Amino acid sequence: MDIEHFKKSIKSNRNALVPKPRDLVEEALRNSPYYDKDQSYFLANATEILYGVRAGCWNTYLKHEKEFNIKMGQILVKQDSDIQNSQNSNAEEIIGSFLEKYSDHLFELSKSNTNSRRARAGKEFEAIIEAILLRSGIFFDNQGVIGSKLFETERLGKLVDCVVPGVIEYSLEKRKCSLISMKTTLRERWQEVPEEMKRTGAQEMFLLTLDDGITKNTIESLASHNITLVVPDDLKLKCYEGHLSIYGLTQFLYELIERNQLWISRKDLSKDYYQSKLETVLLRLKDIKDPYESEIFGQLKSFCLKKIDD
Repeated sequence: MDIEHFKKSIKSNRNALVPKPRDLVEEALRNSPYYDKDQSYFLANATEILYGVRAGCWNTYLKHEKEFNIKMGQILVKQDSDIQNSQNSNAEEIIGSFLEKYSDHLFELSKSNTNSRRARAGKEFEAIIEAILLRSGIFFDNQGVIGSKLFETERLGKLVDCVVPGVIEYSLEKRKCSLISMKTTLRERWQEVPEEMKRTGAQEMFLLTLDDGITKNTIESLASHNITLVVPDDLKLKCYEGHLSIYGLTQFLYELIERNQLWISRKDLSKDYYQSKLETVLLRLKDIKDPYESEIFGQLKSFCLKKIDD
């Protein structure tokens, strides 16, 4: 098999054998001790759950990556007539010959694994946070499920991962909604966030990160642009205790709950609002696999239908 055909085979087999980040998170959460916990538990233990599910995702990913690597090795062996017809029983010579013959192929496989590991980290972090939000009783719209069209309608750029409680609410009263962006580490990329806010006209934003080395200058610059950093509770205590502009994860969740409740309890919203909200909920329900998530959004669907019929 020439190298170009092998690269195509890497791509197709990776897509078939290695789950997407969101599916990995669902699998890791389902196999974790947190799966059946209630909202109060998720609120009280959000940081532990974040780390626990993330570790579970990594272990699950490694299992699938191993299966994928075995499959790719089998493909090389099975299509090689020299190996198939060889009478040589010396394992050392067979392996040495294989490595020499397919060194470029194995390099491409290794490169693909490295790129895949890097790419999955950010999407996986987003999916874990979204699972924690939902199981803490917080509704939101996200680009991954709702799609970018609704976000673009409100001039929300690609850096906005979630809107709480949703895009429809953001179109009505931006100040009473929360925009959320997520980056595992900031490095120089944090500068993209205020630039994106300026372009979209957003007034404020939460930026979630796992970064434990954010400089004072970066913190102050983000705060000056009304960007509130959010870190796991242990990092808040260990690295950023003196910075009021940085939230711990638990504080962040409670603020979002207040935002959600504000909208749920409102009496001045029209039937057109609930009809538009229902349409976004139906989009979510099409994509949902997790029974818990399906139940939660099913309840929101019923709530919207009731408001429309009243």
